[in-house]
Amino acid sequence: MAENRPGNADENAYRPSVAELDSFRNGQVDRYGRTQMQYNPLAAHVTGGFSGSTDEILQWAAHKWGIPEDVVRAVATNESYWSMSQLGDRTTVVDPSLYPAQSRIAGTSDVYESLGIMQVRWTPKGLHQGTESLRWKSTAFNVDYWASVVRYYYDGLCSWCGAGYSAGQEWASVGAWYNPSPWISASAAYVERAKTHLVASPGPSRD
Repeated sequence: MAENRPGNADENAYRPSVAELDSFRNGQVDRYGRTQMQYNPLAAHVTGGFSGSTDEILQWAAHKWGIPEDVVRAVATNESYWSMSQLGDRTTVVDPSLYPAQSRIAGTSDVYESLGIMQVRWTPKGLHQGTESLRWKSTAFNVDYWASVVRYYYDGLCSWCGAGYSAGQEWASVGAWYNPSPWISASAAYVERAKTHLVASPGPSRD
């Protein structure tokens, strides 16, 4: 399939190594001392093991995790317009040097915490432990990881989610990527924005 985001070429071709995947699953802990595997057992199936065009990668992740293709495309549009170079969630931090160079904002203590096509938000010993640096190196990893998180919520694996949470809530699970607490209400506007990007064919524009 023709590539509509040529700027993603290097990231689309990058497949994580065994060592990188082991570091992702077991090499970093969150503020509660949990590795990625301890937090979400579905991390065992996150490989980023695919290369192709941006849309082919989105399709691959959709089929792998049982999420409708157009939902994956819509979220990718909502998050980054399918761009792996997208930066988001500017935040003032104590030590910007802990973040990758492209995240840092010169002359400030600010960084962009979210990177890549699905805007994986990483902080040291905090959010989405283990995803740095694969979250910006590999498109397939970025999308694969996002899909594993959606399935984590959809499959009923969240023991800490609040009132109203249960397995099988499709759009609420997508919205939980943005904010899972309070369940549903915290991500309602995000879900509505994603729904406006539902498309039948690849190649969203910025119009």
